[in-house]
Amino acid sequence: MKIATLQFSPQVGLVKDIIARADSILSSSPTSLHDIDLLVLPELAFTGYNFPSLQSITPYLEPTSAGCSTEWAIRTARRLGCLVTVGYPELFSPTPPPAVALKPTMLNLGPEPEAYYTLTAYNSTVTVNPLGEILCHYRKTHLYYTDEVWAQESPDGFTTTQLRFPSKTGTSADVVEGNVLKGGVTHTTTQAICMDLNHHHFLPRPPPSALCRHVLATGSTLLVLSTAWLTHLTSSALVSQPEDFDLDTLAYWFNVLEPLTDGGKEVICVLANRCGEEAGRLVPKVFSRTDEDEEDGEGVGVRYAGSSWIGKVGGDKGKVVVGGIMGRAEEGLLVVETEGLGLGGKGMTFELKERERSE
Repeated sequence: MKIATLQFSPQVGLVKDIIARADSILSSSPTSLHDIDLLVLPELAFTGYNFPSLQSITPYLEPTSAGCSTEWAIRTARRLGCLVTVGYPELFSPTPPPAVALKPTMLNLGPEPEAYYTLTAYNSTVTVNPLGEILCHYRKTHLYYTDEVWAQESPDGFTTTQLRFPSKTGTSADVVEGNVLKGGVTHTTTQAICMDLNHHHFLPRPPPSALCRHVLATGSTLLVLSTAWLTHLTSSALVSQPEDFDLDTLAYWFNVLEPLTDGGKEVICVLANRCGEEAGRLVPKVFSRTDEDEEDGEGVGVRYAGSSWIGKVGGDKGKVVVGGIMGRAEEGLLVVETEGLGLGGKGMTFELKERERSE
């Protein structure tokens, strides 16, 4: 398979500008994209991530698999002849009944009690094919602090789908014959979003994580992660060396995924993260610059780790083989051919620390 991730720096609320930026990165790619099988974008790819409240994100919520993010994914899938996964904020119930008490997932639409309406929203991803069909719709299961102010946990938990990737013979038009996709290969695919990698609410439990257990139990051969993962690095560190990896974050990701090396077969892993900074603060503040930090010129804001990567876990116990990694503050497109990855020295091999196994 040939897989691509699009790493860029969305800003809260600038949806049209960010969509244009994504199109620009794709159109300026130095390599042909018509032979890729899958394109993966980050969590909340076009809206930005750091919304402080339900009220602030409400104007940007999109109907289930029917908003501007899904439309962009379908348009791009048809143009490139591949599957596309994109993260977006989902509005599940646009016209719910009125309520009289304000809850975390309720929005005050007016001064009267009847103006409180329950909004059910999710942090979601949608995957489409070149026919414009919705192949998979996933809702984030483990919410991060920022998600909890506006989103609900998935009622279904982790999901796994059989995704068929059409055969490619040279152009995007070649994958479709009539209204049917030609040939191709099928992967048992688990989709996840950012905090899903961790234990629920960061509870102190031994590995493996619930996500890794799910991947192993379902026999998944492809794990697709859309993220808005934070970094401890300062603004100056990000800007001064944008093409360097965030090594601490990479090490964390790899070691969380280490249990997949117990499965006896390879799992192709795609982690599409965003980069850049956004205004505001997060809880916990360890990931945010504070007022005191303004004295060193860093300013107040939230910073993201970039370092998107594509590779394989499980082919060799205790190792991750990576075909490519983006820089920590680098905007652009990462394209990796996973066939033969790890053979003959192809790719970068990372040795994982041995975990303490629970009895």
